Amino acid sequence: MADKSLDEIYDVIVNPDKLKDYKDMSLLGGKDTNQFYMELPYDEIKAYVEETRDNILKLIPEDVRATFKWEHIGSTSIKGMPGTKHPDGMMLFKSFPPPKECIASLIQNEFYFMGPGPFSCEDLWFFKTIKDGFLKDHKFKIHVTLDSHGPSQLLLETKRRCNTEKWAFEDYKNAKVEAAKKLEEGDMMGYKRAKGSSKLLQELQEKYVIKKDDSHIHIPKN
Repeated sequence: MADKSLDEIYDVIVNPDKLKDYKDMSLLGGKDTNQFYMELPYDEIKAYVEETRDNILKLIPEDVRATFKWEHIGSTSIKGMPGTKHPDGMMLFKSFPPPKECIASLIQNEFYFMGPGPFSCEDLWFFKTIKDGFLKDHKFKIHVTLDSHGPSQLLLETKRRCNTEKWAFEDYKNAKVEAAKKLEEGDMMGYKRAKGSSKLLQELQEKYVIKKDDSHIHIPKN
């Protein structure tokens, strides 16, 4: 399904009945890159994310660019935070669906549409397998979503508070280090669930009314 045209993909995105059941996992396999690093190459990943962002933005008309905000999110956006080397980005819109020009640019930049995330059909997940360089074979995920969604706000506040509050940084870091034992067992889903022991995440899950049993779809190893 990964060879769908832009028109076919956008038809899914704007059709709620099609979107709610859409999942294309065909390009999520490949080499296992879920190694946990105590020291991530923050500056190098930040530069790569910014270069990718610029490549996406330059293919979008200026008036359309004004309709959304870009954010680098996840552990790779928090200096000193351990984790995997999979970068994450977010395109935050005020309304849904996002403009077709934005989807076109993602596809032209070799991102493919996996489907909606587990919390909302208005949180679209796009993935790219990085082909070369220090992030070769890692997956870059971009959320195309609403800025009003609880999960979006949770991700943004996690980044902000870990970058500005020492206790939040240490709390989340310790939870991740403990959860990394699951990665050693090849259990990515278990790793994501185990991070939920973080007091910061528990606070934000309650604040944004996100069920603690919910978890992200993991990247298959094969």
